[in-house]
Amino acid sequence: MTRASLPQAGIVALAELAMLAITFPAAAGPDEDHRIQGWTVAAQLCSRCHVIGKEPQEGGHVGPDFRTIAAMPSTTGVALNVFLQSHHQWMPSVRLDRDELDAVIDYVLSLKTAEPARP
Repeated sequence: MTRASLPQAGIVALAELAMLAITFPAAAGPDEDHRIQGWTVAAQLCSRCHVIGKEPQEGGHVGPDFRTIAAMPSTTGVALNVFLQSHHQWMPSVRLDRDELDAVIDYVLSLKTAEPARP
């Protein structure tokens, strides 16, 4: 490649990248980002007592796993909202801001389509 063609090759490469960006949108959109935020909050606050994903993390896991919760017919956004803002005898009270609460709810509901974990 000659010196004169280097800038031209860069322009072609940029054009190809632009076409790829238009053709294949980013994998994570706003909804997916919100679920990831929910998983992050759950990993920080809930994973000591609950399995929050497919694989158990370190901890006692005295509470039900999130996939089982998600699979319950009674699990809705409203039900989770009320539950997470209520005091429970065996669950520590956590204070989440509105966005964190919504993100955790979105994450749990995203597990609804997954098969429940087997004991």
